[in-house]
Amino acid sequence: MKKIITTLLLAGSLMSMFGTSALFADQNQSETIEQKAKAIVHDAKVRADKLVEDAKAKAQAMIEKAKEDAAALKKESAQRTKEITEETKALANEALEKAKTTSSELVETTKTTTQTIKSGIEDKYVYTKEVLNKSYKKSKDAVNDTLIHGAIKYAFLMSQDIHSMKIDVDVNNGVVELFGKVKNAQEAQKAMQIALSTKGVSEVKAFFVIKE
Repeated sequence: MKKIITTLLLAGSLMSMFGTSALFADQNQSETIEQKAKAIVHDAKVRADKLVEDAKAKAQAMIEKAKEDAAALKKESAQRTKEITEETKALANEALEKAKTTSSELVETTKTTTQTIKSGIEDKYVYTKEVLNKSYKKSKDAVNDTLIHGAIKYAFLMSQDIHSMKIDVDVNNGVVELFGKVKNAQEAQKAMQIALSTKGVSEVKAFFVIKE
């Protein structure tokens, strides 16, 4: 009987030890899971803070770039105002008015589908178009290339629809070539409309990179 009691006590002690070990194991497992969960949240917060800081830096860079562009616009405007002749100004204003009054016709004429080209690892969108000025008559519409160039540049400067400071204009015997960077296809289209509306222009060729 004594032996049986001893055996039972030993078995109870072992069960108690196993129970305690299982309890410790469960507790350790819970602590591990809790630590991992906290680590996940902490890592997410660190990444979120980094994204916020990056966004702030990009936003600040955009503001600084906008300030530089605004200063450049004022500088160019002041310079062109000094250099512009009344004849050039009149030709530019005429082009702006014509581009408004014949807008529906010009919109169809200058409408195009932008193309995608590969540039390094980034895709870039381009607007390319060549349009003949059907109303051009050399006998009565011939204008000096220098005057056309000045009028188009001044018209771009004065147009509410042209925001880019990076549109280059070349004129050769009344044929105008436009190239540079614009915000979207609509701005490229408007630049073509203004050029086509300028007296003395027989044809407009455009190649723009769209910087969305």
